[in-house]
Amino acid sequence: MKILALSAAFAVISSSAFAAAPVGPVGYDYAVVRLADLDISQPADARRLEKRLETASMAACGAQRFSARDVKRAIAGSDCYRETLAEARISAEAKLAAR
Repeated sequence: MKILALSAAFAVISSSAFAAAPVGPVGYDYAVVRLADLDISQPADARRLEKRLETASMAACGAQRFSARDVKRAIAGSDCYRETLAEARISAEAKLAAR
């Protein structure tokens, strides 16, 4: 199972939506999702957070921006993606509740 490390302080590390460390030829062990710039009481920010979590979960399970649509579709249907995204949502909720 992959682990997503979520951090409100991510802006200090990088300006991208998430950063990840490679594990071998595909996939990532963890991804960092930026939360500090979001107010999830706003629908647009809630959608942005969900998109960031989805993107990080896809990367953690092997998809990249340059991956073919079929590869992304296969990963989106995988247990890895579903479990990673569920864990990411729980982690994000905990981080947001703590601030």
